[in-house]
Amino acid sequence: MTMIRRYIASVAMVALMVGALFAAAPVSAALTFPTVADLEAGDLFKTDDSSTVYYFGADELRYGFPNENTYFTWYDDFDDVVTITSTEMNLIPFSGMVTYFPHFDGMTDTRLLQITGQEEIYVSLGLTMLIEVEDEDDAAVLFGDDWADRVDVLPDVFVSHYIITGGNIDDDSEFDEVPDDGYSISDDMELVAPVGVMIYEDPLRFAVSDESVCDDDYCAYNELTVEQGDTIKFVNYAEEEVRVREENNEWTTGPMGTEDVVVLTVDSEPGEYYFYGNSDDDIVGILTVE
Repeated sequence: MTMIRRYIASVAMVALMVGALFAAAPVSAALTFPTVADLEAGDLFKTDDSSTVYYFGADELRYGFPNENTYFTWYDDFDDVVTITSTEMNLIPFSGMVTYFPHFDGMTDTRLLQITGQEEIYVSLGLTMLIEVEDEDDAAVLFGDDWADRVDVLPDVFVSHYIITGGNIDDDSEFDEVPDDGYSISDDMELVAPVGVMIYEDPLRFAVSDESVCDDDYCAYNELTVEQGDTIKFVNYAEEEVRVREENNEWTTGPMGTEDVVVLTVDSEPGEYYFYGNSDDDIVGILTVE
């Protein structure tokens, strides 16, 4: 039996535009956008007043570890955990829980899971998915004679973090090979970096790319595209407070002071929407969800 480790999720695209457009968008240079607390994708972090450790995703959202069992399928220790302020922590939206490191072909240290009160044994496939191991003989072939020593009990409160797939695996099942360049939580969740929108002044405007790409007929520096469900990052470099909102108030950055960074997720249905900046809506863009 062959096991497919990944589900292919259909995605939509999001585009933001500002200003008059006269031609197809040229390739533009990228701007460099800061992150909250100068964190980098993949960083582990906490605050002084809490022992809870979070993962900083490639999408610049934070992800929690439900327990130490989950954490230690990804890391060997806490040596790389950095400390940030509670204020900084509150600026990083929480987006979900990390699940067990998935099994790859040839892995000898895979942790298995058993739900409280059930006999079935499961293995993580990544993307929050669990699949049942067909029987004990298959478990021994796939994961070694000591497989029973590596079964963790999954508390009921954490079951909702997983999707239990149909079917099961046996000793003929096929798995992906471990990537040569390692495998991260961002990889496992298929997270991508946010597309940034800077807010400049003189005049007050949005910018997502190098404005030097503008010519006499066209200026595309306000265009950006992300997949539905991914993130957009707003950075305010104006000296005044700016609030960005979607025309139907489906989302807003809230009031942004100078150098504030706000990351939000756009899940709008396909269509076109205006978004505005400043209290008088005097800067405007178009949000296209495809």
